[in-house]
Amino acid sequence: LLSRLDLLYWMAGLVPGITNRLLCNRISRWLLDRFVGIAQGRKLPLFSRRNFISWAVRQKLHRSRGQRERRVVFFVDAFVNWNDLELGQSLVRVLEHNGVEVVVPENQAVSGMSLISDGVLARARYLASRNVELLAEYARAGYDIITTEPSAALALRREYVHLLDDPDALLVAGKVHDACDYLWKMHQEGKLNLNFNTLDASVGYHLPCHQRALERGIPGVSLLRLIKNLRVVTIEQGCSGMAGTFGLKRRNYIRSLRIGMGLIHAMRRPEIMVGSTECTTCRIQMEQGTSKPTIHPIKILALAYGLMPELNNLLERKSGDLHLS
Repeated sequence: LLSRLDLLYWMAGLVPGITNRLLCNRISRWLLDRFVGIAQGRKLPLFSRRNFISWAVRQKLHRSRGQRERRVVFFVDAFVNWNDLELGQSLVRVLEHNGVEVVVPENQAVSGMSLISDGVLARARYLASRNVELLAEYARAGYDIITTEPSAALALRREYVHLLDDPDALLVAGKVHDACDYLWKMHQEGKLNLNFNTLDASVGYHLPCHQRALERGIPGVSLLRLIKNLRVVTIEQGCSGMAGTFGLKRRNYIRSLRIGMGLIHAMRRPEIMVGSTECTTCRIQMEQGTSKPTIHPIKILALAYGLMPELNNLLERKSGDLHLS
């Protein structure tokens, strides 16, 4: 069931209000624990009131405008689409602020990394084939392919090539970039806008395993350190213990917490005001043992640019100390 995230997210996203109430209800969580196997003690992300792709379509981002030299396709993972509308909006606004045209195809599928991890390869090949067919046309037209989720980037760059006997899979793989890596390369080329506001805060950054596997260094940290007064502490505690859906399951819950205990304890340090990581499930673990929020580096960039003022209200409400000036 957990390998079919596309189906689960679609069903839950049809009625986000009801879904969120169930996720916060002790009885329904007990039922999920007993009959589905999702640990009752695990904090689960709530659903946005509307999904990101529907927002992008209303903004007419699903069509190419051809107005800018730099053009990218945003490959939207399930978490951004259903749980974190603000992350998707942040990426669009940051890229457009830096002169990049963003296209969000409305008929893209989930990456299927959870299926690959669980060995459900027939369904994974179907999703991979569908995504490659869609993205190859953009790749041939000169678009780069951007995603905010390391596991999605890894699926597109590495796994699809092995799943499919299709030269288009190689074409797509060569065009895929993690969002932070793409922006950091822009900075190295002298093309990143550096008009950041001062952000007086300390951020604890965790490098996800799938981000490390992309072998692109730590571009998220490099970007955050461009923001004046922002103090970035790298948390070197190894794996978070989530390993995708592994840490969601009742049978793995305690083991997952033991593996991630160093990271959880680091998040409790008083000098760290908020956490930051690119990985969705690592974020869940980082928020498991603390009330501090964990935020994708792209959202912090959007906040520092002044493009998402609503994020400042969110952070002030959660951390009580993070201020934009």
